[in-house]
Amino acid sequence: MEAKDAALPPQPAVYEALRQKAAAELAQEHGEAAQPLWLRIEDLLVGGLAVCALLLCSYNVVVRYFHPAWTLELVDEVQVYVIVWAVLLSLGAVTVADRHVKADLFVTFFPEKLRRATELFVDLLGLAFAGMLLWYGATLAYQSWDYGDVSTTTLRFPLWIYFSALPAGGLALCIGYLIRLRRRLRTGS
Repeated sequence: MEAKDAALPPQPAVYEALRQKAAAELAQEHGEAAQPLWLRIEDLLVGGLAVCALLLCSYNVVVRYFHPAWTLELVDEVQVYVIVWAVLLSLGAVTVADRHVKADLFVTFFPEKLRRATELFVDLLGLAFAGMLLWYGATLAYQSWDYGDVSTTTLRFPLWIYFSALPAGGLALCIGYLIRLRRRLRTGS
């Protein structure tokens, strides 16, 4: 046993630190007490929508293979609507967890004070974008409702329901950025 351990190279402290950091992040993300109620509700809603989309897609795949006459044209359309809603509703949680795709290669090399100022500016810019998404999305959804727009397929789905995902996502994004800004201004990080 000792010979086997001696043959292994010593594990650098960096790997251990990264492992501990990842374990702490996972514990924080999945800890029920640390997660606010609205984030848990959002997780359940987004997860439910994703499962719904998966079941709709699976139904059509299986039915097309075994009994093509039972395929439903509306499934493809509804699946798109459900996925769009799920993605846009998840924006708030992704923002609060700081999981957006970002290009921060150079920012990490900035001095601490400049890096914090840059991150604050980015959060303010994100909040402005979220506000515009909320405003213009609400305008689009209202106009679609007012004009009675429906999809061009046989389902004739009211498009205001589909377009309402934009202001809902914008609102979730606004809340996410407000939480981040509050956290950043309180802790300074």
